[in-house]
Amino acid sequence: MKLHKHNNTVLNAEDKFSQSRDENTPPADLSQLGKLAIKLLNDKNLEVSKVRPFYWSLVETYVDRFNLFPFDVNKALFSYLELNDFPEEVVQQLVKQLESQFEETHGRPLRKSTQLVCQQDALDDEIKELRDSLKYAAMVAESED
Repeated sequence: MKLHKHNNTVLNAEDKFSQSRDENTPPADLSQLGKLAIKLLNDKNLEVSKVRPFYWSLVETYVDRFNLFPFDVNKALFSYLELNDFPEEVVQQLVKQLESQFEETHGRPLRKSTQLVCQQDALDDEIKELRDSLKYAAMVAESED
């Protein structure tokens, strides 16, 4: 699974760490690398615009290597939505995208469209009115006899 690659002007993970340490003493393992990353991320002058591409390059590398994300994507999505108080437009867009992708992949809609449900309700109301009219007509015809 290949993810979108960013331009080459952004620092990749290796460049970011090599700038902050002596070239002769690389981190011995992932726990040392993690501690170094935490130290760098706690820098008060660090900008989000510098951190995001760095993390994205790590995620891309992880996905390319292991064919899965390094985190629970459902939990990440819901955490994002909770963080932003479930913005209506974003949630609606996600639902539309999911339904569209599901139908494209599986050849059938995920669920009945709300439009179809509304049409069915309107049809049911119309049928009820016709039945009531027929009952009334039958009552009038019986009373005339």
